[in-house]
Amino acid sequence: MQQQKYKLLVADDHRLFIEGIRHILQDEVYLDVSGTALNGKEAIEKCRHGEYDIVLMDINMPLIDGIEATKEIKMVCKDVKIIIVSMLDNPSMVGKALKAGADAYVLKNSGPEDLIHAFKAVLKNNTYITPSLSHLFGDSVNSDKSKTAYIRFSESIITERERQILKLISEGLTDGQIAETLFLSDRTVNTHRKNMLAKLKVPNTAALVKFAFDNKLI
Repeated sequence: MQQQKYKLLVADDHRLFIEGIRHILQDEVYLDVSGTALNGKEAIEKCRHGEYDIVLMDINMPLIDGIEATKEIKMVCKDVKIIIVSMLDNPSMVGKALKAGADAYVLKNSGPEDLIHAFKAVLKNNTYITPSLSHLFGDSVNSDKSKTAYIRFSESIITERERQILKLISEGLTDGQIAETLFLSDRTVNTHRKNMLAKLKVPNTAALVKFAFDNKLI
């Protein structure tokens, strides 16, 4: 009996990455790299006019990014499985991708076996998060592999108080000014700042503010 072949679209703006994917998947007889796209807009158009089963999607692409492209594709082709492959390694981005409709999230610096696990998981209608990120969501999330649970956790990783402080940081206020505005102590504000740096894995306050704007946290 002939094994079913799943048609794969690879969407990434780096041709070398696309060729690398072809090489990695050459022994996976159930997968057929039958289309490529160099930006999110092209990926959407090809999904509208083609018959793809899976899309391997980068996030940072020209014209339309991978998150928006995922939303659009899921609106017109809800049964297509979408695996995000990205260098962005934070829980907030994972949640954003899953909320857009992605079925899996794999880091580009993962090994080929991680990507293969993702393919096998989504074809069984499971959600897959690369192990180097999934542990950040806690054991309770990992145990049920629920997309809703991942999203809920990612949205709660920044508390409402931290969001308030982050907004004031982005406006250029010092810890002392923030403390006075929110009726907190300087030490409490500083602790919240350090907690956010640690949770979001960013090196300094400037990177924290950039992350907040990039991910629409404020």
